[in-house]
Amino acid sequence: MVRIPESHPRYASLVQREKLVHGYKIGATALQGLIAHGRGEAFDYLIGERTTENARKAIRAAAALLLLGKSTISINGNTAMLCPKEIVELAEITDSKIE
Repeated sequence: MVRIPESHPRYASLVQREKLVHGYKIGATALQGLIAHGRGEAFDYLIGERTTENARKAIRAAAALLLLGKSTISINGNTAMLCPKEIVELAEITDSKIE
């Protein structure tokens, strides 16, 4: 992976991008995943890098569903590369399976 100085203003974004590029090289992510990530970042920028109220409601609803019953958390390659430990932790907390 490319070494990115922590002082860089887009450090977190560039680290995520490098993780996705690495995922592509090892076959865990699709090339389209890199495009989707960039599109998502552009959208975040346009809405002011904040979570909208509708998104907050959707997050609460999803959390409730996970906590109410046995669930399966379906993830894509980007998620697998960017936050694998967090997905495992979520599955353990909610007694869910991961696919």
